[in-house]
Amino acid sequence: MLPTSMNEQPAFKEIPKKHFLSGLRRWFNRFMPSLRQENRTLREKIVEQENQIRVLNDLLGSEEKHSSQLQLLSEVEQILKSILDIPVSAQLVVNAIQHAFHPGIAVVMLYDAEQKEFSSLAVSGEKLAFPLPSYRQRAGEGLIGRAANEKKAVLSNDTGKDPDFIPVENRTFFSEIVVPFIQHGQVKGALIVGDEKIAAFSTTDVSTLEIVGEQLLNAWERYSYHERLTHFIQEGTKQSTLVETQAVIEHVAKTALEILEARFTFMTLLDQEGSFTRTAHSGNAPQLLRSLRKNPENDPLIQTVLNASQVLHLRDIRKEGITTHLRADRSALTNLLAFPVRLHNMSIGVLLVFGKRGQDVFSENDESLIELIATQAAAAIESAWLYQELRSTLQTATQLYQLSTRIMQAENLTQAAEAIAETAFRLGQASLTGIVLHTPDGQVQAEVEVDIDGTQAGTSHPTHLIEQAIQTGQTVIVADDRFASKICIPLQTPHRTYGALWLDIPEGRWYKARYSANLHTLTNQAIVALERSILLTQTRNQARQLEEALRELEQSYDKTLAALISALDARDRETEGHSNRVSTVACRLGEKVGLTAHQGKALERGSLLHDIGKIGIADAILLKPGPLTGEEWQAMRQHPEIGARIVEMVPFLADTIPIIRYHHERWDGSGYPIGLAGDEIPVLARIFAVADAFDALISDRPYRKGTTEKAAIEYLREQSGILFDPKIVAIFINMLEEGCFKDVLRKLKSPAKPQSETT
Repeated sequence: MLPTSMNEQPAFKEIPKKHFLSGLRRWFNRFMPSLRQENRTLREKIVEQENQIRVLNDLLGSEEKHSSQLQLLSEVEQILKSILDIPVSAQLVVNAIQHAFHPGIAVVMLYDAEQKEFSSLAVSGEKLAFPLPSYRQRAGEGLIGRAANEKKAVLSNDTGKDPDFIPVENRTFFSEIVVPFIQHGQVKGALIVGDEKIAAFSTTDVSTLEIVGEQLLNAWERYSYHERLTHFIQEGTKQSTLVETQAVIEHVAKTALEILEARFTFMTLLDQEGSFTRTAHSGNAPQLLRSLRKNPENDPLIQTVLNASQVLHLRDIRKEGITTHLRADRSALTNLLAFPVRLHNMSIGVLLVFGKRGQDVFSENDESLIELIATQAAAAIESAWLYQELRSTLQTATQLYQLSTRIMQAENLTQAAEAIAETAFRLGQASLTGIVLHTPDGQVQAEVEVDIDGTQAGTSHPTHLIEQAIQTGQTVIVADDRFASKICIPLQTPHRTYGALWLDIPEGRWYKARYSANLHTLTNQAIVALERSILLTQTRNQARQLEEALRELEQSYDKTLAALISALDARDRETEGHSNRVSTVACRLGEKVGLTAHQGKALERGSLLHDIGKIGIADAILLKPGPLTGEEWQAMRQHPEIGARIVEMVPFLADTIPIIRYHHERWDGSGYPIGLAGDEIPVLARIFAVADAFDALISDRPYRKGTTEKAAIEYLREQSGILFDPKIVAIFINMLEEGCFKDVLRKLKSPAKPQSETT
């Protein structure tokens, strides 16, 4: 037996070797089964723990992968929140896939429906031997072709055994996922993720990448819609500047082709008579265009769209009753999108869009865009109509104004008739226009015709129409389907008939409201202008007669004044000729000072009449040979007021009163009769005072000789600013030095007579 305790010290004794081995064998045989059982149990526990660890590792890997997938989806969602162009968004997405999956390569391919092939758009990965960006692959080939045909994702975890797999540049990826981008049943592109390991991907990876592909495709759709909206706004700005209706609808057709990514567009517009006289198209489809232009008024498609309240979307015009008459040039044009152009809740035209480029049908975004395009088109058309109407109204108003001016300036009725006929020819867009004007007793007074070659002295007037229009007082219209319609409008007022205006107007024009309104406005304007012209002529004749009478009256007044002045001179021989000379000098001085013609005439007459008040002075005082006494001077100083009261009784001499009353006032206020000073003195009186003083100084008197011209100038300078206005004195002296009064000075010397007053 083994010791039971380490502290026990057995008593060893010599044991034989064979007994020892035999005992050891018996001991192993006794305990081995239990040891073996314990060993098996331990190994089983180890295996179980290893299995648990393996499961835990698998779970951990799965969770990590799931976490990476969730992180990828979150990252892609954040990336694609912004509006990014297609290449940028594709590159950011493959970068995110690379970060999450660490595959050998991740590629976004774009599908070209015209070329029927895929081309690389963006790539990321450790194995960039992929020949980007020029790699292309035909549709229908390889795993990408299978995914496109089946329109669902393809997973190949051993491409070596997959017959559809096509290696690229001899580079094989043993695991590959292909996710096609499908939009409205059409392939737009694909996402390819490859790895060199076999069975590198799971179905969960496929689901994750399908979600990524869907997010990327939606981002592309948002970007495309954003770009098209931007283009729509830009084109709308250009469209709003167009002022011609035809230019507007042509621009709309072109814009719709670009924004809706269509193959052909057609637009037609109703006119005021309900006919489709304006059409526009964009794109190349001659057969389809001929079908649409053939009979638009009775076209069932156009009529259906006119009455539609929402977008009309036909997937195949060959299968619809309202479009079976259309002849599409190719099958790609059979998809149709249509919407009415409405203005103020009324349909004024239609917009038809054929063939979505790159896919079989138009999308919901296209439907919303065509509504926007049609609405914008209606606004632009209304703007063009308003502009044209405004321009037409302005042109009409201008022509009518010019007509009134021409008639008013006409020297005779023939010229007035020519003006009316020429204006009517332009406003009515006529081929021939004529007018006949009558005297009050019905005789032809003036007649003209106007055609494309100008005014003619024609007499081929439609007499029966003119008589009918004048008798009924109504516009007469006779339609001639072969050539033109004839319209005849009477020119009359309740008090007088002036004649009639007639026009030959090409069929299809005369019934338009604006032309009819313009012609009636023209005739009304012409009648008013004719009446004014006749009245003006009469007024001018009367004015000429009045002017002649006024001139004769003024001449008579002036002769009366001359006789009156002669009578004054005859009474006071001492100052004979003084008034005439002073009047001449004062008028020339006044012109230099800047008086008007009216003021000059008042100065002339006032200078002649300045001493008319001396009529009221007794001869004993006026003709006294010696000095006057104080009382006599007081009486003499009354003559300005007496003269003013005399002139007040003659209306046409009222402007002369300031000279007569104030010609003895002085600049410093020392004059009479009321002592005015400076600018208080009327300017006519100030001018006269200088001229009067100069004449008195250089004139001979019985009691003295006249001073020299030089001495008179010196006196005026000395008294400038005291007795006389300094500005007027300066002007007067300058005129003297320039010789402006030489003719007057030659007549100054005359026999002197006794004088009691010098001025």
